[in-house]
Amino acid sequence: MNLNQTFIRIRSLNVVFLSVGMALLLGGILAVLVLDTTSWWNITLMALGLVLLILFLSANLADVKAVGKRRGTVVRANLTLVSVAMAGIIIGLNYIVSRHPFRYDMTSNKIYTLSDQTLEILGKLKQEVDVTMITSAKRSSAEIQKAQQLLEEYGKHSTKFRLKVVDGDRNPAEVQKLRVTEANTVVFESGANRKDVLQRDYITYSMMGRQPVPKFQGEAAFTSALLKMVDDSHKTFYLTEGHGERDLNSPQGDGLNGIKELLEKENYTVKSLNLLTSGKIPEDATLIGIIGPEKPFQNSEEVFLRDYLKKGGKMVLCVDPMVHSGLDALLKDFGLSLDNDYLVDMTMSIPPDPRNIVPQYMGHSIVQKLADSRVLTIMPFMRSIHKGTAALEGVVQGLLMQTTSNGYGGKDFKARTLKREPGDLSGPLDMGYACEYPVPGSSDKKARLVVIGGSNFMTNNFLQAPGNGDLAINCFSWAAEDENKISIHPKTEENRTVNLTTVSANLIKYVAVGLIPFGTLLLGGVVWYRRRSL
Repeated sequence: MNLNQTFIRIRSLNVVFLSVGMALLLGGILAVLVLDTTSWWNITLMALGLVLLILFLSANLADVKAVGKRRGTVVRANLTLVSVAMAGIIIGLNYIVSRHPFRYDMTSNKIYTLSDQTLEILGKLKQEVDVTMITSAKRSSAEIQKAQQLLEEYGKHSTKFRLKVVDGDRNPAEVQKLRVTEANTVVFESGANRKDVLQRDYITYSMMGRQPVPKFQGEAAFTSALLKMVDDSHKTFYLTEGHGERDLNSPQGDGLNGIKELLEKENYTVKSLNLLTSGKIPEDATLIGIIGPEKPFQNSEEVFLRDYLKKGGKMVLCVDPMVHSGLDALLKDFGLSLDNDYLVDMTMSIPPDPRNIVPQYMGHSIVQKLADSRVLTIMPFMRSIHKGTAALEGVVQGLLMQTTSNGYGGKDFKARTLKREPGDLSGPLDMGYACEYPVPGSSDKKARLVVIGGSNFMTNNFLQAPGNGDLAINCFSWAAEDENKISIHPKTEENRTVNLTTVSANLIKYVAVGLIPFGTLLLGGVVWYRRRSL
């Protein structure tokens, strides 16, 4: 059989050659895209498809040339070519985007962007963390979907973060195996460590009128659980009591249970300490916190604390105005003293009280990320701190924040109105210091002391201010030499509403439903009529 006879036989089977060839070629390409891999069988499919199409074109070459010479055919071919090219470009772009997705978070507080702390922890994972989310169709919601999407985002930043979503209704055996009793629980497991994050941990509710509104706090809850998977240190912080300090367990506005919860989420253990009854610093104490004492410490207590620091201890000290702490000698060791004043700043403060100061950050690592992200803190009713020469040799004093040059330190605590007097201290005035002292005879042991001229910013009343929680946690983390935890902590979602008048609502409705569609239709008719009349 010669070549012409072969081509005649192929032309008699044109439909078969064309349809089978196209099916094999497209099937091979689709297999590569779907499976994201190439193997001998999908390459074979594409090769066979190309062979059949080449044979079809060769057998029908004369007819193709004849048809191609017609004007109508040329026009249709050009249109077809343009359509195929556009379809190819769209398919190609979609394929590239699917392989390399790009998103930009346009929300004001970057709620859909993982915080620095979360990214740092994910980047430092040394062993696999298995995360299982138990879902239920009966208890699904937009917030649950958001939680799943957030966990998927975690997985994109670390190959060691392995997420599995289990439908608890269809897989009760898996639920029983994990010993989970509540739907929408997220179980974190790594080695012998396990942490269950319940739905109420990452979805809280606040009242808007009489209606409870869900508030998504997924990243704070999930990052806290992740931190417990990788942190085995479990450092213990002791906060003193017995001198009128802020109550560690009080949920009232002047209490500290909010900061206690934040510290526990950072995997710290927080306990109370009465130095008068204990007579010593506990051996497991990583850090001593003195927050808002009202009465002075006894000489014996100050001796305990001074010796503790000289041996490499860590401390956070916050003393309010009008309070004599009894710790003057301790502060002198580090070259600091507390001024007997109250700070006022008419330039940077939250009205109506100019004593609610918004401080200027001064570049220390405790406040650097707050400064970089332009996150403000509110420091109410503060006193200034004076820096002098340290009694201990080698102390490094780092300024955290201060007032503006328009701020001043008032001396008259009985004044009914805030008015600058001749004897007041002139700004800028220092509000916080972080000091470090290298222990003699030890190459790596250092004492760390953070001193803030007030404690109100840590209380429940002010902890919800934009940067107050971050500043408080950063002070403790730096003092405890946990610099990896100094960051902007996971954000909570803001509920925002747009209130429209009846006129505004009707304007939006009729523009969207009427003007835009009918305007587009009218414009298309005008264009069609003009082209027809040419």
